[in-house]
Amino acid sequence: MKLPRPFIRLPTRFDAARLQQEVAALPEEAWVRHPTDFNGNSSVRLISAHGAQNDDVSGPMLPTPALRSLPYLQQVLASFELVWSRSRLMRLAPGCGVPEHADINYHWAHRVRVHIPVATHPEVRFHCGGDSVHMAAGETWIFDNWRLHEVENRSAVTRIHLVADTTGSAAFWRLVAAGQTGGFDQPSARPPELLPFR
Repeated sequence: MKLPRPFIRLPTRFDAARLQQEVAALPEEAWVRHPTDFNGNSSVRLISAHGAQNDDVSGPMLPTPALRSLPYLQQVLASFELVWSRSRLMRLAPGCGVPEHADINYHWAHRVRVHIPVATHPEVRFHCGGDSVHMAAGETWIFDNWRLHEVENRSAVTRIHLVADTTGSAAFWRLVAAGQTGGFDQPSARPPELLPFR
């Protein structure tokens, strides 16, 4: 989905430590090589076609057993009150990256990709449309994946993001509009509320 600028940070914040704790408990066999086979890239499927072990972008999207084992992550996704499409945890090993590319197939005509960093480091950089950002743990970001984009992990830390696709909702796009103004970044503005574990 085309966006008015390469990156937009949404005014939402989640408990990164809680997410890290849950994700660390996943067995290593839950992680599979990314379908693109980029070096150092792996993922855990959370929502997939029929809830199965696939990377399809069509069919009924259902939670996988991995997602059912992650209660706080379920709460994070549910807090948006959205219909989610394919969603995964995406892991990027130290010194590795995602080569420059654009996502312009039909799946992306009406969908946007939400990134919530779980574990990261300031030397992990996301580049898109000539801009570059570090997405901090617990923040929420969207980006224009129709533009050329790439990721590099120059740190010694394994980067993990929750990555979820959606068409959005009226409430979601109001969050995006708030992110576009950037008002929550100002010192006088109230910071985004932390979603606690319930």
